[in-house]
This record gives sequence, C-alpha cells and structure tokens, in this order.
Amino acid sequence: MILFIFTNSYPHKSAAEQTFLSGEVKILRKYFERIVVCPQAGDGILLPLPDGVEADLSFKKSFTAVKRIFAGMSALFMKDLYADIWNRLPGSFSIIYLKKLFSFLSGARLTQVWFESRLKRERIPASDVICYTYWFTEVTTGLAWVKHELPALRLISRAHGYDLYEELYKPWPLRPFSISLLDGLFADSDIGTAYLAEKYPQFKERYKTALLGVPEPGGVSQPSTDGVLRIASCSMINPIKRIDLLFAGILAAARKRKDQRIEWTHFGGAERQRFTERVAKEFPSNAKGSFPGYQTQRHLIQTYLNAPVDVFVNVSSTEGTPVSIMEAVSCGIPVLATAVGGNVEIVQERNGYLLSENPTPDEIADALLIVCDNREEILKKRKGSRAVWQERYNETTNFEAFAQALVEIRKR
Repeated sequence: MILFIFTNSYPHKSAAEQTFLSGEVKILRKYFERIVVCPQAGDGILLPLPDGVEADLSFKKSFTAVKRIFAGMSALFMKDLYADIWNRLPGSFSIIYLKKLFSFLSGARLTQVWFESRLKRERIPASDVICYTYWFTEVTTGLAWVKHELPALRLISRAHGYDLYEELYKPWPLRPFSISLLDGLFADSDIGTAYLAEKYPQFKERYKTALLGVPEPGGVSQPSTDGVLRIASCSMINPIKRIDLLFAGILAAARKRKDQRIEWTHFGGAERQRFTERVAKEFPSNAKGSFPGYQTQRHLIQTYLNAPVDVFVNVSSTEGTPVSIMEAVSCGIPVLATAVGGNVEIVQERNGYLLSENPTPDEIADALLIVCDNREEILKKRKGSRAVWQERYNETTNFEAFAQALVEIRKR
C-alpha cells in the first residue's frame, strides 16, 4: 500500500509543517510500504526523510502561472462549479468570490491531472493507494475528482484553522462535493469536528478528531526565583496573532505595577525591528522586550528548559490548536490565552487562564499580574500543563492513533 501525502511545502527545511510531519511520517512509515510526499510549493534544502519515504517535487512544478490559467479555464466546463455558484447565491456573484473560485478550480484541476498522470505512468492501481492531504484545500478537491473516477482510491484529509473555518477566512468552494468523496476528514480539535458536524451534518460519519502533538522535551521549564515576571510568546507577526495587543497588555501591566520587573520574549515573526524600537520608546524602566526571531522546535524547547519562563501568552483572534501552546505545556509552562478555537481545549483551569475572545490591554495586564500574585497556584498549574500535554498532546500517542485510523481506512 502506497501513501501519498500532499503538503504545502514539507519536506523543505523552511516548511512550518515539519514541526508535526517530521514526527508523523516516522510513525506512518511503520504502517505503509511506501510513502511519497508531494509539496505544492517551497524551495531550498530538503529535510532528510526516513527509508521508504520519498519526495516528489514534480507536483509543485506543475503549478506554474500559465498552467494555472489553462487549468482554471478547463475547469469552467465542470458541472460541479455551477452547482456551487448556485448554492452560494447571491454572494457567488461577487468579484472577490469569483477570483477565489477561479484560483481554487485551477489548483484542483492541476492536482487532478498531475495525479492521474502519476498513477498511469507508474501503472499503480488505485486500490493500492491512500491519498492524504495535510490541509483541506483545492488539492483535496482535485483528488476528489480523481476518486470520483476511480472509486477504489482512498482519500483522507486533515483540517486545521484557515482551511476549516469558512466564516473567518474565506468561502471554500465545492465543500459538500469534496467531503462526500472523502473516506475521513480529521479536524485537529474537538471544536473543529463539532463545527464540521454543524456546517455539513449530512456527512457527520466521516468526521473525526485527530489531535496533533509535540515530542517529549526531556525536561521541564523552571519558574523565576528572582521576582521577575518572565513572559514568552511565539508566533508569526500578523493581524490574527495580535502581537500589538499583547504589547499593549504588557505595557499596561508594567504601568500598573511600577515595582514589578517584567521581561517579555517573543519568538518568530518578520517585524522584529519594529517591536524592538517600540520597546525602547514605550516600555517603562521596569519592563524589557526581546525578539530573537524564528527558532527551530528543538532550539525553542531547549530555550524553555534552560531559562525561566513563568507564563506563555497567546492573544490570537482565531486559532486551530496552536503548536506554540503544545510546546509550552510539554515543558510545564502555564498558559494565558484567548478563548478562541482550540485554545479552549488546551488551556484549562488546571494549567492556565482563558481571556475573553477580544480582551482589552487592561484585561491582559490584570491576568499577568495574577500570575505574579499567585505563585503557589501557578506552581500547581505548571504540573497541570505537563499533565495536559501527556494526556492530549503527546506526539507519539496521537500519531500512532492517527496511523491506526488510516490502517482501518486502508482495509475498507
């Protein structure tokens, strides 16, 4: 049995997906004779892959601008397109939606043509193949078109955040059609599974939760012992992550309690210089901020283990299940997070505090000062974080369960 895994850019070294897929592929390799990883984009160095796992870069090479145009035009004659436009009236007549629709259809059509050619070239029977799309996007729909013609093909997809919650991101065309041909759709949180069941209840037997996870870090982080409140955060710097709001919350905490020293470290993001300059201009003398940039997971975990961290903070406006929080709880760090998406599953009373969905800087500041004032309770929450990781976000446990689910689908 051959497993084709379709990704955004893994196994390119720069791919954010490596955080999960590197560990998952090692486990999947135990259950499949051959694994082919097909990135849709990416460049640069490739990560080493286990024996029996190969990368096929010809898939991404098929996504040229010229090919997209012709593929999109050919897809205009497919009846599924017009059913989708009809079902979305009147919104489907907007220029924004029609542009997204054309882009989506072109990607789906290129995927279909490439994969049908791949099977034919190697004379691979569809019954010997499982296709697994890491994101529920146009690639999934293209493979659904293949499955429509080759019913023996098995097709599954994961779904996370931007590829799941249509109201928050963008309307995804041909959703009912795609789901109807999937053998399994795995959301990365219980909330995601519930969303699918409410949005498309006619396919609820296809939905399952498949939690992601991070590896055993090999130790736990320690709290500060010198009275300093040390805050960590980790994310890209974009509007959804609301790092400006976090900045304002930390600034408010420093102003409210001028005798409390605060040190904030944010990992990741491309606008580090802007925040470095803002810290120098706006933070009072009792507060500091540093922005070391992107860290590999291994480096980040070692940072957590080697230096004190009192609380990890996430103030995103929407989330799937953030890997950054999984990493923090694996190291026994309490978490302060907005009550959005998968945050409400990973952040519990025993390991942190939930903010409102749209907190003010004062709400963030007050929560941070609670961490300062309740050291004994925070020590208990540190143990709670470690327990939450062990029970729900242990990489080995979760990826083994996912692999077993694929084995069951393979038997059908």
